[in-house]
Amino acid sequence: MEIDKVMLINKTSTGANNSTLFITGVFFLFLALVCFIINYSIDRLISWSLYPAGALVVIWATIAPLMLMKRNKTLGQYAGFTITLIAYLLLIQYLVPDKGWFIPLALPVAILLLLALGISIIAFTRFSINKYYAAAITVFLFGVIVNFGVGVIVDNFLNRSYVNDISRVSTIAGSVIVVLLLVAIGYIKKK
Repeated sequence: MEIDKVMLINKTSTGANNSTLFITGVFFLFLALVCFIINYSIDRLISWSLYPAGALVVIWATIAPLMLMKRNKTLGQYAGFTITLIAYLLLIQYLVPDKGWFIPLALPVAILLLLALGISIIAFTRFSINKYYAAAITVFLFGVIVNFGVGVIVDNFLNRSYVNDISRVSTIAGSVIVVLLLVAIGYIKKK
């Protein structure tokens, strides 16, 4: 009797998730169609409407695993976001008049951001560490490592020598202070 109840609950939740996914997909498709119709009615071609349509694909691929998967939803979301983000950046390069920035600029920045995001997700979901420590790892990754790395990538792309940017330095310093505070709070909570 208990097994039947559990199976009924699983079927009901799966059906609800599938219908929610379908409704979400139809809604996103409707939004993309509205953009295409407006773009075509004004310009008589499809141009700028590919930007919001591509962004809607990225959003849908990121939230769909929440409704489709029973386990490893976060991994599914991360995979959906990663794949569609790279494709979206390629779409943007195709659409804009300036070419040649995807490999030297967008791809390294995206990889750096996605690596930091992946490590942060692992810190929050897989390790049994204090959430303050996980938050400290995340702030350190984005506030220090990604901030510095993106600055170097952009400087190299623009053929500038490393510019001692005051905003970058102050962001890194502020992030280090926040990391130290989070570690201290985590240590106090642990004791």
